[in-house]
Amino acid sequence: LLWREFFYTAATTNPRFDKMEGNPICVRIPWGKNPEALAKWAEAKTGFPWIDAIMTQLRQEGWIHHLARHAVACFLARGDLWIS
Repeated sequence: LLWREFFYTAATTNPRFDKMEGNPICVRIPWGKNPEALAKWAEAKTGFPWIDAIMTQLRQEGWIHHLARHAVACFLARGDLWIS
């Protein structure tokens, strides 16, 4: 119920709420392709100890906790690398 009210309020104050173009709430993300950064991420050589430890565990054990999975995914896509 709370989320419904949140989106209702956001939509009533922004006529382009359901669109990307012309919507002041939406931010254009400069997605890119950076094969070198992607390779460093996969090889656990980012320079960020937390991310590197998770990627090392994934490579060694084939499993990581779901919160660790979220952390490395966020780092890749919307944290520091902005890779699509």
